[in-house]
Amino acid sequence: MPPIGGYISEVGTRVPSEPIYQDGMNISKEDLTELTELIEDSVEYYCDQHRISGQLAWTIVESLGTAKLAELKGELAGV
Repeated sequence: MPPIGGYISEVGTRVPSEPIYQDGMNISKEDLTELTELIEDSVEYYCDQHRISGQLAWTIVESLGTAKLAELKGELAGV
């Protein structure tokens, strides 16, 4: 799976209202920005409240994302 940054870096070359397409799914730049900010704010809040490093928190988010995608593809049974 390519890194998320590979997808996000393409946003700047598109018309702002044009959706971003990946594997038949799409999201507008505005929705991508809103979701990104929500996730970043949540991770920052959790790190501040529980005094864990950002590196640890983002590693957990990455692992959860990988597991969730495998689950959605039917490659992993949900818990």
